[in-house]
Amino acid sequence: MLTSTIPLRKIPDQVYLEIYVLKDSPEFQTGIRRPAVILCPGGGYMMTSDREAEPVALRFLARGYHLFVLRYSVQTRFPEPMLDLARAILMVRARAAEWLVNPDQITLCGFSAGGHLAASLGVLWDKPILYEPLVVVADQIRPNALILGYPVIDLELVANHRMTREPEGTEVGIKDHILSIVLGPDPGPASRAVSPGPAGVRGDPPTFIWHTAEDELVFAENALRFAMALAEHRVPYELHLRARSTRFVAGGRDHRCGPADD
Repeated sequence: MLTSTIPLRKIPDQVYLEIYVLKDSPEFQTGIRRPAVILCPGGGYMMTSDREAEPVALRFLARGYHLFVLRYSVQTRFPEPMLDLARAILMVRARAAEWLVNPDQITLCGFSAGGHLAASLGVLWDKPILYEPLVVVADQIRPNALILGYPVIDLELVANHRMTREPEGTEVGIKDHILSIVLGPDPGPASRAVSPGPAGVRGDPPTFIWHTAEDELVFAENALRFAMALAEHRVPYELHLRARSTRFVAGGRDHRCGPADD
C-alpha cells in the first residue's frame, strides 16, 4: 500500500490529504482502477478527529477502495473548507491514472461536521463560489456519491435547538462554536446559504445517510430533513436511523425492547 501526505495549500501542516492507495499487485487485479473515498472527519470545525480518520480508512481499504483522508481548514469561515474538499476531488481526479482510481467513482464520506462539509459540497458543487476560484468547470468537482454519518445538515435547525431544546452545557457551547466559525457571530438568514438541506438538492449525487435517535449532540432531524429533501427531488438515497431503545416493567421484570436486543 502506498501512503503519503500531500499539502493542498501553502500552509502544508494545516490542510493536506492523507493518501492510502492499495498496491497494484501483479498477483491480482493488475491495472484495474478502483473506486475511491475522500474522508472528512468530524470535529466541530475546531479540529479533524483522528477517530474518524485512519480507523475508518482501514475498513474501506479492506473492501477494496482507495482512501484519501482530508485534513481540511478549521477555525475559518465558509466556503474555505469546501474549497479544500473541492481541491481534494480535483487532485484525486488529476492523478487517477497514477493511483489507479476510477475518476467516475469518487465518494465523499463525512461524519458530524465532516458530514456537513461533504453534504455541502454535494449540494453546492455547481455554484460559482466554489468552481470559479479554482478556475475549473463545475462538473470537475462534483462527487459521484455521498456517505453521511450523523451529519450536521441544517444550521438553522441547530440554532433553533440551541434556543429551545437543549439544556445549558457543553453541547450548546460546541454548537455555538460551529455556528460562529461557519457563519460569523450573527448567523441569521445566512445559515440557509451554507446549509446543504433541505433546499437546493436537485443535483445531488446518490446518498447514504445513517444516524441515531439517541444522539444528543447532532439531532436526528438533520438526517431526516435531508432525506426528505432528497426524496422530494427524486435523488437516490438510503437512510438508516437507529431508534431509541425502551425499558418497561411488566410481571415484576425489567424489559428492554428495540435495537439493544439485536
